[in-house]
Amino acid sequence: MADLKTTLGSLTLKNPVVTGAGPLAGTADHIRQCVDAGFGAVCTKTTSFSPYLQRYPRPLYRLKDYVLNPDSPRFFPDHYMWFHRDHNSIFPPDRFVNIIKEVSGYCKENGTVLIGNFAGRGLEEWVQTVSQYAEAGCDAMELNFCCPFPPKGLESDPANAFIGMSFTADPERGAEVISTLKEKVSIPLFPKISPASSNFAAVAMMFEEAGADGLSLFANEQLLRIDIETGKPVNYGPCAGTSPIFKAHTMKWVSQVAQRTDLPILGGRGASAWSDVIEFLMAGADGVEMCTPVMLRGFGYVEEVLRNVNEFLDRKRIASLEEIKGSALKHIYSNLEMIEKVKALHAEIDMDGCIGCHRCSEVCVYSAVKVLPKKAAIMKEKCAGCSLCSQVCPVSVIKMHERDSDQEHFQALAWEHKELMPELFDCSQE
Repeated sequence: MADLKTTLGSLTLKNPVVTGAGPLAGTADHIRQCVDAGFGAVCTKTTSFSPYLQRYPRPLYRLKDYVLNPDSPRFFPDHYMWFHRDHNSIFPPDRFVNIIKEVSGYCKENGTVLIGNFAGRGLEEWVQTVSQYAEAGCDAMELNFCCPFPPKGLESDPANAFIGMSFTADPERGAEVISTLKEKVSIPLFPKISPASSNFAAVAMMFEEAGADGLSLFANEQLLRIDIETGKPVNYGPCAGTSPIFKAHTMKWVSQVAQRTDLPILGGRGASAWSDVIEFLMAGADGVEMCTPVMLRGFGYVEEVLRNVNEFLDRKRIASLEEIKGSALKHIYSNLEMIEKVKALHAEIDMDGCIGCHRCSEVCVYSAVKVLPKKAAIMKEKCAGCSLCSQVCPVSVIKMHERDSDQEHFQALAWEHKELMPELFDCSQE
């Protein structure tokens, strides 16, 4: 059986699956359930001193595009949207710290890393709370620079609304928090940044310079969907949300941060299946946070994820996760490398296996498919090599081949209007 241990900077996790900071870890009993479920680390529910964020918005969850199957009550769709209005822990940080004290021993006994999560405002709050969490037994802190969303319009003092994602939008202030805390506590600090920013790699580099021990990407962001039957927005307007469809966006930034910094990375937003854990690690993550999928499937899902990860590694004869962490990064090409290393392609149909469904002709926007009686054929001279036809072929009889030259490829792209690019074709006749 493969070794599922992963290093997260100075921390060693027994496996890479981490509880996202949410309702799964909001009480001592829930944290113990997370430990028993097999998580490698538990991130506790976010706390803050804002009275509004402790009580509002009231917890309200809505699923969109979530397909039900009455014949299989535990059927779980691959794609769905999760919208929520949820508050921070109702317990202020100086009381939640008692929960940390209660469970820290249990976490250590079971080899589970305990990561606190807090959203502060001024430096005094950050120093006070992170110090208390460290003394209570947290192995690390996730600095919530992502959520909650600032309670604008509720706080009479604008300074009190500077919280959560504000520290990603103003990373200089986030860096100040990190550098100040590094002087006060010795446990690792992992700022969790908001997806509502832009150049996350630049933010990551700024936080690394300030002394961050790692980075967490991302929590939820504000989304909007409309119920077309009622004409009303889901959950009363833009609210926090996530979906498996965001996995690709998160992984893009995981890879860029991994390439431009030495920071250990917790990936997460969009991860919902065991294969997502593998993908995130290959993209440069060191651990993967999951919350929504476990809320929807139950704590038993953690064991299923870990079992499937183990089976994959065994099938591939991979002894440990360290062998695959960041393994995809060397295959991510720059624009120049794409020109120098990637050959143009063309498609070819195995006529013996073709069933004549003509799916290839329906998806070809380059008019390169000739429809034949009960068959189809690719006209090589017009094929752009996009490969879409090979991916929709239901019997997998379309294969892609490298072209002999880029000249052939450019001719195919210009085929329908040779008169506009005569130099391409004159050159071929010489």
